[in-house]
Amino acid sequence: MHIECLSNPDGKQVDVIVTTVPWTDSSIPLMAPAVLKPIVEHIGLTCLAVDFNAEIYNATQTHPGKHHLTNFFFHGVGHLTVNDWLKDMFESAAYGMLSWKPKFIALSLFSYASKTSCEWLCYYIKKISPDTKIIIGGAGCLEQFTGPSTFADDMIRRGLVDHHVRGDGEHTFQQLLLGNTSYPGIDSVTWKILTNEELDQLPYPDYTDYDFGQYSKKMMGIQGSRGCVRTCTFCDYIANWEKFQWRTGASIFKEMKLQFDKFGIRSFKFQDALTNGNLKEFNNLIRLLAEYNQLNPRESFNWGGYYIFRNQSANDKEMWDIMAQSGAEFLSVGIENLNEDIRYAMGKKFTNESITFHLEQARRCGIKLDLLFLVGYINETQQHIDNAKTWLDQHVRYQDNLLITWGGTLGIFPNTWLDKNKDRSGVIMIGNLPNAWINPDVGSTPVLRAKWVQELTEHSLQLGYDVKPDSLDTHWVLEQMIKTNV
Repeated sequence: MHIECLSNPDGKQVDVIVTTVPWTDSSIPLMAPAVLKPIVEHIGLTCLAVDFNAEIYNATQTHPGKHHLTNFFFHGVGHLTVNDWLKDMFESAAYGMLSWKPKFIALSLFSYASKTSCEWLCYYIKKISPDTKIIIGGAGCLEQFTGPSTFADDMIRRGLVDHHVRGDGEHTFQQLLLGNTSYPGIDSVTWKILTNEELDQLPYPDYTDYDFGQYSKKMMGIQGSRGCVRTCTFCDYIANWEKFQWRTGASIFKEMKLQFDKFGIRSFKFQDALTNGNLKEFNNLIRLLAEYNQLNPRESFNWGGYYIFRNQSANDKEMWDIMAQSGAEFLSVGIENLNEDIRYAMGKKFTNESITFHLEQARRCGIKLDLLFLVGYINETQQHIDNAKTWLDQHVRYQDNLLITWGGTLGIFPNTWLDKNKDRSGVIMIGNLPNAWINPDVGSTPVLRAKWVQELTEHSLQLGYDVKPDSLDTHWVLEQMIKTNV
């Protein structure tokens, strides 16, 4: 099997290869290799940075055994019809990487669905070249967002991986390549958060080695902040990034222009937890984009990303107008719950009236909204579910402008507020999965909450809303919850 992104017909040599690991359902480039390439080159090393996942994702889509392949990536379960293809793919990828004679191979795991591929890829690399150093990193290495990585520890123990990098990896990865293995974030739980100044001074991602013909959407990722301004009780992201760090609007705008000049791409997807965490810099950015788009109507920029609703303020209508002029096309908003009392308990302190106001502004400005929900908060009841149905009934006028994502049900993750306060909140854990909990006070169980997701999904579809189908991730989580049978 020929792996195009790893082709090396001229027998070139690089010091470091950075690549993504299948499997991630993405129609746009994954950022990690492009982010790390200039970090490597800054210390005088050569680097090949490719999105291996994109090539395998595309091959999977047209493979007659697609179902068995995705089952392998997500669950590690092989099948006679795809085993030879997988073996050939991993072995070819290993030989392709090693043809560049790298000293280091760095593998980025976007989610848990990358673990199986990582294990097999590392096996073949070490089998062929035991002395080549393998470094892994990314959210896919972690069972939970905080705490140790049993996966990484096990891979190191078995000799399949040499080091694990976590957290803000730019400085950590660079220090590892320089031989400073005691730097925070290398084979450790603790790591060093970049400051605002450090984040703003990072070199822009370099996509030179990417093949943009692999992607169905000509869109590029961009990151303007890390962390979050909210303190939601269920969120382990803020337990990992304890401070909100941001780049200036001017820096983000400069990056967008540079990437357009270099690659001709004018569409950007912000990979931040939220784009409008720092309202001052967000307003600076959208004004710069709006001015640029007005002067360059044939080469205008457009963008999308995560967005938070706040309670309505005096200048919000003007801000929505500027957002539209800046090229905002879609915003993903964590509403989480349509009951105001539940939302306030979660830490999402904006009113139902404010939601309606923002829906109206988005529709007026032609900006699509993806409303994200988390079903089954610790004190949620059937009455709350019925209230949500009533809200859906009353807001059907917005359905053409909305995508609804019901997602999974509430998980209680380590180091979150819910985890630290579960004893006094009436929550009892009944298993190892984050979703395996009950609240006897309100009769909440994993099976009931999973049924609520289905109930809300069906009601939304009946009303004509555009509902995002369950992803494989969500399906897997719900399946595990139902297996608890409580």
